[in-house]
Amino acid sequence: MAEQEKLTIKDAESAGKGLLALVMAYPEYPRGFKADNANVGGSSINEGRSIGVFPLQGAVYLKKYISGSYEAQMPFQIQYKCSPTTNKASLDAQDMLNNLAAWMEESGIEFTDPHLTMESIARTSLVFGGGQNEKTAVYAVNMQLKYFYKK
Repeated sequence: MAEQEKLTIKDAESAGKGLLALVMAYPEYPRGFKADNANVGGSSINEGRSIGVFPLQGAVYLKKYISGSYEAQMPFQIQYKCSPTTNKASLDAQDMLNNLAAWMEESGIEFTDPHLTMESIARTSLVFGGGQNEKTAVYAVNMQLKYFYKK
């Protein structure tokens, strides 16, 4: 089986912006957390309570057309950093991230690039611990975006 062609950075950037906008649109964040550019970042996570959307290796073209259009697949990870002080708070944080991922699977992205159309978003992992220190914990979930670019 031939290896799939890797997606160029330029082609992945617009899709990444759409994912970030979708994460910010989630309507059920916990009380006290406002999803905005200050605490939701693309490829970054802040010191305090925040969310980061990270592209992962393995973005590929699934199909390329003579017209210049293409179908692509881009894996990504969402990380949620918080400060749980009890087991219940830790479980609540993991549930929030899982609910965000499930909501994304059911929602559609409105890309700023009118040439892009989302085909699907799917979880490729369960929520897992992504790191912890004395003050904060990071939970993560891996997902995959499939989209179509019409030239």
